[in-house]
Amino acid sequence: MAAAKSKVDLIRVRKELKGKTLRLYLYLTKRSSGYTIDEMKYFGGFSNKALINQCLADMKRLGIVEKQGDRYYVPRLIANAVDFVFKHYAKIGSKILPRGFVSTIAYAIFSVLYFTFFPEALPLLPIGLLIAMIFIGLGIYEMYKMKMWIKRLKSLE
Repeated sequence: MAAAKSKVDLIRVRKELKGKTLRLYLYLTKRSSGYTIDEMKYFGGFSNKALINQCLADMKRLGIVEKQGDRYYVPRLIANAVDFVFKHYAKIGSKILPRGFVSTIAYAIFSVLYFTFFPEALPLLPIGLLIAMIFIGLGIYEMYKMKMWIKRLKSLE
């Protein structure tokens, strides 16, 4: 239960969970009762126990894995929060942005280029602004949901 008491930083998890550690994380979320290291090695397709131990150490440092007896597992609340971050936040370089804001930026660039090359489409500008506002609303909603997940995870401590 030590991992539940540690503070889970979802932004740090989104930045640092990658490669084989991400693969092991996804494997651990398949079963709530958890897996032993031998099960992870044989059924998870990992080459050796040292690699699994390194990945588990990385996940313990991030606070997303727990151990009960000889089984390692990801608590359901933490798995849901991490899944939310991976689905709704984009990693661009070292920055994490809600996908709604990334969509707004892409749409704004597309609109500027489109209206530059096709000025006869300017009467459609209000519709374009409405679509941009929808993307901004999605980004704000994603930020709100992130704050709610952080509150729920703090209640574990």
